[in-house]
Amino acid sequence: MLVPRLSELRAELSTLHRDARIRRMIELGRLAPTDPAAREVLAGLSQGDAYERELALQAQFTWRDGRQVLAATTDVSARVRSQAFHLVALACDDPQALEALKMAHAVRREKGLLQGLVGQGRQGVIDAYLDWLALQEGVSDFADVVPLATPEGTRKHLSRALSRPSIRFWDRLARHAPGILAEVFTERLQAVKGEPDPVTRIYLEAYLARVADQAPDAALSLFEMLLSRHIQPEASAWPSLVARRPEDAVALFQRHGHATIPAKVFARAAPGLREDSLRWLVRRAPDSLGKAGRLLTRLTAPGALRAVVEAWCASVDVAPDWGRALLRSITDASARERVYARWSVAARNRDGIIPVPRLKALPLDLREREARRHLHDVVALGTQPLARMAYAQLLPWDEAEAALKALIGHPEGNVRGEAVASLLSIAGLRPDEPGLVDRALPWVLARKNEQDPVRAAMLKALVQWPRRVWRREHTESVGRILRDALDASDLSHVSAQLAERLLLRTFAKAPEWGATWLATLLKERGRLHDLRLGEHLTDDEVRAAAAPLLKIAKAWAQRERGGPLLHLVFSLGDRMRLVEGLSELVASFRDETTWSALALGLTQVQSKHDHPRFESTVAATVRRFFDRGWHSEIVALANSEAADQPLHPELVAGLERVALRLNKESHGALMALRLRSREAFERLLPALLETDASVICFPVVHTYLHRRRQDLLSPFLSAPVITGRYATGKTGWLLAFDPHGFYRWTAEQCALYSHAVQGLVEDLERDTPAVIWGIETLAALTWAPMEGLCARVDDARPVVQEKTLRVLARCDQGQGVPTLLRCLEDARARIAIYGLRRAFNGMPPSRVLALLADVPLTKVTVAKEVVRLLGELRSEGAYARLLELDGLNLHRDVRIAMLRALWDHLEREPTWAVLERAAEAPDWVMASRLGDIPADRLTETSDRKLSALLGRVLARPEPEARIDLLQRAAWLAVKDMERTFLSACGARLASPYDDEARAAMQALLHRSNERDLERLEGMLDAVVKDRRALSAALNQLLSLNVKSRASYMQAARAAERVLSRDSRLAPLRVRCAAAAMPPLELADTWVLMGETGHLHADALEACRDVVGTLPEGDLEAVEARLSVSPSAEARRVAVWCLVRDAAPGRGWTPERLVRLARLQDDASPLVSGAAQAIFPPRELVAPGGVAPV
Repeated sequence: MLVPRLSELRAELSTLHRDARIRRMIELGRLAPTDPAAREVLAGLSQGDAYERELALQAQFTWRDGRQVLAATTDVSARVRSQAFHLVALACDDPQALEALKMAHAVRREKGLLQGLVGQGRQGVIDAYLDWLALQEGVSDFADVVPLATPEGTRKHLSRALSRPSIRFWDRLARHAPGILAEVFTERLQAVKGEPDPVTRIYLEAYLARVADQAPDAALSLFEMLLSRHIQPEASAWPSLVARRPEDAVALFQRHGHATIPAKVFARAAPGLREDSLRWLVRRAPDSLGKAGRLLTRLTAPGALRAVVEAWCASVDVAPDWGRALLRSITDASARERVYARWSVAARNRDGIIPVPRLKALPLDLREREARRHLHDVVALGTQPLARMAYAQLLPWDEAEAALKALIGHPEGNVRGEAVASLLSIAGLRPDEPGLVDRALPWVLARKNEQDPVRAAMLKALVQWPRRVWRREHTESVGRILRDALDASDLSHVSAQLAERLLLRTFAKAPEWGATWLATLLKERGRLHDLRLGEHLTDDEVRAAAAPLLKIAKAWAQRERGGPLLHLVFSLGDRMRLVEGLSELVASFRDETTWSALALGLTQVQSKHDHPRFESTVAATVRRFFDRGWHSEIVALANSEAADQPLHPELVAGLERVALRLNKESHGALMALRLRSREAFERLLPALLETDASVICFPVVHTYLHRRRQDLLSPFLSAPVITGRYATGKTGWLLAFDPHGFYRWTAEQCALYSHAVQGLVEDLERDTPAVIWGIETLAALTWAPMEGLCARVDDARPVVQEKTLRVLARCDQGQGVPTLLRCLEDARARIAIYGLRRAFNGMPPSRVLALLADVPLTKVTVAKEVVRLLGELRSEGAYARLLELDGLNLHRDVRIAMLRALWDHLEREPTWAVLERAAEAPDWVMASRLGDIPADRLTETSDRKLSALLGRVLARPEPEARIDLLQRAAWLAVKDMERTFLSACGARLASPYDDEARAAMQALLHRSNERDLERLEGMLDAVVKDRRALSAALNQLLSLNVKSRASYMQAARAAERVLSRDSRLAPLRVRCAAAAMPPLELADTWVLMGETGHLHADALEACRDVVGTLPEGDLEAVEARLSVSPSAEARRVAVWCLVRDAAPGRGWTPERLVRLARLQDDASPLVSGAAQAIFPPRELVAPGGVAPV
């Protein structure tokens, strides 16, 4: 390949679009390693302006000369610098990449470079970078890089990272090194006997699921340690562990009985579990395996299924309503009877009713027993014949017919319809009794004169029968049923639709018969109700029906009934080709119809379901559409074609013709070409612009030129006067483009467009939004000269002046920085200072510091931003300047900005002197800002200092200074080893402000371990006289899941002990005791409270609420303990326990009825009165309602 001279290359590149220019550079880069001429021309290009330097840099994708890439990282152009840093991981060797990282660190842009190195698998460079970074002073984010290194590098620097970690460190460690993260958590848990520090708890909750997914073996030990300390792992972490180690997860639950097993957590893992594990889960928490019916389909091993069935039978009282689907699998008759009786009681609602759909899944004999019970024994259904009759469908035919006899002859049609449907459903529910169909069909035929609602109910019942009950000999009766329906003058649309569905369900039994009747239905009803006919019929069935279907289709075509014809071919789908002659008929009808929508629909169906014929006729079809002026239909047809297939050439040609017509459909045609045939679109575009330049106004045209064909764009960039179909030729057009893509243009194009936009901005008559758009566009023109934009800061229009100042920093090569610095000397400084932040991005810190040194600080806005910028500079000089400014008399807002600027210097002693003065300052607003200090990057020393500092803030007299810090205290990442901050939080429990007391308790609970909470009883005792503060604090405690952590339970027990000293606090005591104690201990507490007179009316109401939260498996034991108490109040709570134990899902068993009768006979009206107001289903009790049957 001949390498051109530099001048020739520049001329060549100016005629190419962006993609072609890049390809040219890639070719030259490929030649450069071996061709001196290529190297020379690229060297010349890299010495040109920013536009040429950026092009020369593209060659490095193939040349990969790390020296040049490294040099480009300091280019004055932000675009060139960004591209160079992107190329480092690809083109630079290890020493060069390390040098690039050092440079990136200085200007705070190492994040993207690190990610690029990780993406290229070059973590070795990051190891070297960490070694260098470890030698630098004042690096606050060292830990952020450690997880990105190799495993060896991560372990080497892990201890230093852990001495000053950050949220980003933990997040990256979880993503890149979950095994090492698990080791860190394990070490921290092993270092303490109880709960870990609050920071570790925060990250355990956040990342335990990730560890369980990526390092399950390590996660197992973490789960074991947490559960052994009565700390419940996050529920979201269990599914990951179960998916990776299901048997080990079961073992964890077996060892730790207090652990909560999440619902459905073992549903997917169940097929892989051992039989003994399945048995244990069914006995302990069957809902953890998901629904029993779905579980049956997943358990393929006979032993597994048997284990589940046996376990449920043995522990049916745990979840009696769970295993309904298992009743069919129980082989032992006595066990089946016992389990069924228990299930039946549990499945009933408060009136003793079980919904019909649930009963249909039962074995046949049990289904019949339940049906008889509902029809004859359930008292609540005695006055509801419509609800009661539905259960008759579960009986044998004769018994059901006798039960429904009165309702089948009911004068109201809706009642008759429900009764008839119930009787006819029997044949479908008993598919193994073929004789039922022979009884049902004559029964239907005998009622041919029924009104339409009854007819619809009968047809619906027949449609719901399973297909396997139908036989060929039934088709004659079905045909008579269809004939009777068609002969009825009141046949409704719904009934006709059901008749069609009935035919389709029986079609396969006699295809010839079905074809005849399908034709009859189509003919007499004039339409097809089911638009998925092809899905219901097989290929052979469609072939059998082909002749009648074609005959009907021809008749419709002859009568020009295009709508039904379209529905027919659409419903047949791919099987329309099996109806010989139908495709030809469709094509013929399409070519004759005068309705454009119908022609389009038929063509679309043909394209989707008979593509070979579509291919052969599309040319003629498109020509006809075009000749008739159906241009929008051509566009619609193109848009409806399969997206993964290229457009047919004739369709592409049709779109081109529509586009060239330059009418209202042209834009749609161009859009279709752009999306579906880019080659044709590119081929058409030059011709279209030459034919009529006014099409440049189409967004699809000028956007495409802007992104892909910049070589065609130049004539339209100088706001020329356009003539053509869409232009008047009176004014020039200044087109608007996406501001993020101007780097694709040449420098000449940017200059040309900049000059045109500049004219708009200078026009004093233009509206403000247009002028603002112009200013933003000038700043976005990557390669354009910026002198005109900079001059606008002196514009007489305030809006122009302000907007220019705000966008000057966007100039690619920093051309706006001198202007912004000049504006800092006058009233424009308040706006100019904000622009400098972006302008300084990527600039060496020493240069930024020198520029900021000359900025006047007389204006508060300017001073604040200068302080912020100094805080972001990684420079010793910047820190020294901050300390120097601290000695001046600064405005409060500047002082607050100073606090923020010192965040990266928290390991320096002078910083803490500044922060301590802020904590004691008279201005509480400034003191409150100390709570914003990021506590996730602290060493032990700085953590201790910050904890003490925050404690001093909480000691301030202003509540406004305390409340925000207290509300965030629970999640602040300070370890607070000396507990100064924790003590300060506890001191606020006695606050007169409710929200402060709540926040203080929240902070105490989240930040404390077991040792810390030994002091809580004394704290609460000091607050007990302030009932309002006490209530606010304890309500905060009770809002948590207390049993999820041992420390929470310890806190609740401490509160219970304090509350037990005053009977007036009994309601709160009941709630605290329930939150901390196991059920039987709670029952003992209630007995004690009753015997000491503490269970007064308010306390009883609290007990009633607590009963609703007790585990169902413990209700009977709690009730038994309370029932024998000498305290009538405790026995009253036993009544509520019994009611909860007998709720739907558990039911009124004979044993519970006996216990109810005992309570109803209690000597105390407080107990017996409440018990006698409990009403089980009437059929379960004697007429007096107090003794079980």
